[in-house]
Amino acid sequence: MSFTGCKNEQAKIEREQAKIVKIDSDPQGATVFIDNDAPVETPVEYKFTFGTHFITFRKEGYYDFVKKDVTVDKDSKDIFVTLVEVPQDERHLTEGPILFDSVPHFACCSAAAIAYSNIFYGEALTISGLTTLDSFDFVFPSGKKVHFDTEKASKGERKFSKVVTFDEVGDYEIISNGEHKYSFEVCYKAKILLGTPVLEEIFPDYNVKNAIAVPNGKEVTVKLLITDTKGNPIKNKSLGVCDLKTDKNSIVTFKVSVKGESNACCPEVFVNGKPAKVRMYADVLIWGYDFIRFSKGGQLIESSIPGIKSNVKVKVQDGDVYMPDGSFGLSINEIYYSDSSSRNNNIVTPLKDPSVIYTDIFVSKDSGEHWEMLGLRFDTIAVDPSKPNVLYGWNTGSADSIFKSTDYGIHFEKLTSIKIDLALDYVTQILVDSADSNKIYLATWKGLLKSDDGGEKWNYIIASDSGAIQCIAINPKDSNFIIAGANYGLYKSEDQGKTWKKISLVKNQPPEWNIPNCIVFDPANPNTIYAGTENTLFVSKDAGESWEKLGIFGFFGRETIAVDPTSPNKIYIYSYGKGIYKSEDYGKHFTKIDFPLNLTDVGITVNSLGELLINANGIPFKLNKNGNFVPLGGDTFLKNGPKWKIIDEQFYIAVNTIKSDWVRVIITDDTIEFYKACDMVP
Repeated sequence: MSFTGCKNEQAKIEREQAKIVKIDSDPQGATVFIDNDAPVETPVEYKFTFGTHFITFRKEGYYDFVKKDVTVDKDSKDIFVTLVEVPQDERHLTEGPILFDSVPHFACCSAAAIAYSNIFYGEALTISGLTTLDSFDFVFPSGKKVHFDTEKASKGERKFSKVVTFDEVGDYEIISNGEHKYSFEVCYKAKILLGTPVLEEIFPDYNVKNAIAVPNGKEVTVKLLITDTKGNPIKNKSLGVCDLKTDKNSIVTFKVSVKGESNACCPEVFVNGKPAKVRMYADVLIWGYDFIRFSKGGQLIESSIPGIKSNVKVKVQDGDVYMPDGSFGLSINEIYYSDSSSRNNNIVTPLKDPSVIYTDIFVSKDSGEHWEMLGLRFDTIAVDPSKPNVLYGWNTGSADSIFKSTDYGIHFEKLTSIKIDLALDYVTQILVDSADSNKIYLATWKGLLKSDDGGEKWNYIIASDSGAIQCIAINPKDSNFIIAGANYGLYKSEDQGKTWKKISLVKNQPPEWNIPNCIVFDPANPNTIYAGTENTLFVSKDAGESWEKLGIFGFFGRETIAVDPTSPNKIYIYSYGKGIYKSEDYGKHFTKIDFPLNLTDVGITVNSLGELLINANGIPFKLNKNGNFVPLGGDTFLKNGPKWKIIDEQFYIAVNTIKSDWVRVIITDDTIEFYKACDMVP
């Protein structure tokens, strides 16, 4: 190997490596958001892949601290930031008129669905904190009041402190000068008794405590012991919810069920057959879970998830139990986690070189066998159709411009002639003319821009008064013909954007009915154009002049329709939340292609060999000759998850090696069982 070859190989190895970097802040305890990964708290040691990252530090009472374009390589040092405290006279503007030190506990966002005051009947508590109010009252359920006078603490703030005994059960109000400020609930103490199924028994690492576990579609019996805060029994008393009442032993007994479509957010909760809430009473929650049970031979015994095959091939190799991916109700993103996960699931390949494949973060030059990380991460990418080594990209995190690479995405230069307003604009698509690489189109929220000189100069060819440009497409045989989908309609140009004609997918309907999120030309007959909106697939056979409906599907991405260039009668689509479909008669009829369940973020394309490629939740796959999806570059994308193998040209997963907080796999002498906690909170 030459010296140059060694250097290139070393560079490749370094890009694929990662480095653990310590992240800290002053003060500590800040929540840190890194790219799209789950948040962590300072101080923390974090494993970064080599490349550019976007980091946000957030702590209550302090301004957010944002670090853009943080490059991590083998020489990177620890990351430390000093947070700036929000002045006291400003803090109340965003945090409300009363800030309690401890209780009552008020939650926000999704947690509000299960929030409670954390105050129980009979407690005597010191209620203290800061406020902007001169005084306020706690109003008990009976109407009794406890008055708080406040005293000046600092500029714009006042403090308060008083011992309150909560000797009534029910809703309390906080009122100041006759105006309602907050309300909270004081409950009896509720203890889940033995014999009642609890979530921690099934999912010991799932971060939901004191929850009754209910199989989706089934009913369980629940027993709660009701006391005051000191443990004294509460006999023959109504709880005030779901018509429940304690017996002479302070026990309340009832039936609970959870019903909902599999994997849907917030299945419905029922107590004794009547609708109830996730927070059943006090701090007791009701939490559903899905289940699937197979025999050791792969015969389906029971499942709360519809559509599971009744007979699945099970392979036992080297002590591991392998099952086909998608056969057991778990999606790719639920069992594999990539610390270099995709942003928008882009996948593009130049027609002139199908061996080159780009995603938002990686590039392969050998048909997906090996992958290298791009020099930057992107939300929007485009490859030059005639020059596979030329890539354009933009990301919402920090790119106020467009970046260009001429070495397959390893190094980038910024096109300084164009500035993207990160606060007001967004680049939805970049498109390079296949007939002339100097002609580049930029679809943005502010309109459609065009460059005729490779990105040196840019001009708007559709202004912002036409609304955000969602997608564009160029006729592959006549680059004078462009079609663009905007918030206010569909536009067609036959002179490279000099003049435009407004057309309609659905005539005499509101503008929102005419907003395509994806537009694709038939490469063999460009008079045929396919367009997908949020709820419909359309086709035009007269160059966009008229359109007809092909089916009810949901399109929420630019790369969700693909036409096979080797057989234009074959059309592939991804319908959001439903799956991938194939037509072999120009879209007249579609059949669903088996793939792992619960697909959410997917991009699709067909290369010049007629192979369907997809980016599913950040992992690239190819549809092989046998109609099976197999992962590309599994050593890169499937390294953080269970073992896997290609068996009989099909993608198999060792289910006994699946590890997740909200998923549990139990293999007995007779069965293979899967359990997955439901998402109960919106």
